[in-house]
Amino acid sequence: MTTEHIEETVETLIAPGLLLKEARKELNLTLEDISSRLRLRVEVLEQIEADQFDMGKLATFTRGYYRSYAKVVNVPEQKVLDALDQLGKAQIEQHDMQSFSRKTKRDKHDNRIMKLTWVIFALILSMSVLWWWQEQAQLESANDAELIAEVETAKSMEQVEENKTDAPQTEETAPTLDEAEMLQLDTNISELETDSKTLEKETIKESEAPVEIKKEEPVAEKAVVTEDVVMTFSSDCWLQVQDASNNRLYSGVKKSNQTLKLTGKAPYKLVIGAPSAVTLTYKGKPVDLSVYPAGKVARLTLPQ
Repeated sequence: MTTEHIEETVETLIAPGLLLKEARKELNLTLEDISSRLRLRVEVLEQIEADQFDMGKLATFTRGYYRSYAKVVNVPEQKVLDALDQLGKAQIEQHDMQSFSRKTKRDKHDNRIMKLTWVIFALILSMSVLWWWQEQAQLESANDAELIAEVETAKSMEQVEENKTDAPQTEETAPTLDEAEMLQLDTNISELETDSKTLEKETIKESEAPVEIKKEEPVAEKAVVTEDVVMTFSSDCWLQVQDASNNRLYSGVKKSNQTLKLTGKAPYKLVIGAPSAVTLTYKGKPVDLSVYPAGKVARLTLPQ
């Protein structure tokens, strides 16, 4: 039993390269024959038979060379691989490799984070735009409220002035004349009649005298001044006009069928409370106010 055990141990300790070499020799094959069949260099085959491993090569390629060599010389592949494993060389190392599914999951996770980031950015941008729009709307509403208040104040002041002018005047009582005053009045009338007769005589004498004809000097025609801004109103309208020096040319309420003509230093800044009730011309050319919506205050600059 001891001898058999020793023989089995010796048999199991035979190097894989030696197995392949003996099998090749039994088939009367040279290294060149094996090289032509396996398409490997003779130096590589010599290293395989001598069990000299190139550490620069992967274990997978080394085991593949041994398996190919075993097929050519009709040696069981598993027997050669088992012998190779007993030497403890050309072992396949287990590497922790990241699976494709895990990579796919990570990509999906990154895409979700990117999409969430873009959604948050879009929300912030939309909220900023909405806030800006509300601020502008509130500012315009405040300006319109101020203009309406000014219009109401101007209308109330004009109404007060009209009430004053339309109030009935107190009738003055005619003083009664006594007899002395009547006598004095008759004396004054007689004196006036005497003076009028004397004036008629002097006028006749002057008419008989030769009259000198004076030549009329030609009067220089005045230069025609044309107004820059002319506005005609079809209904009551509040407006304000300023020139380039910020001088207020007009500020108040114009009534229906009234006309306003202004001349100053261009450009002019106009604020019109009811643009639909105004017909505007600048330097004789009409200005279109239909682009401004009804019920809104129009702000424009001339020339546009």
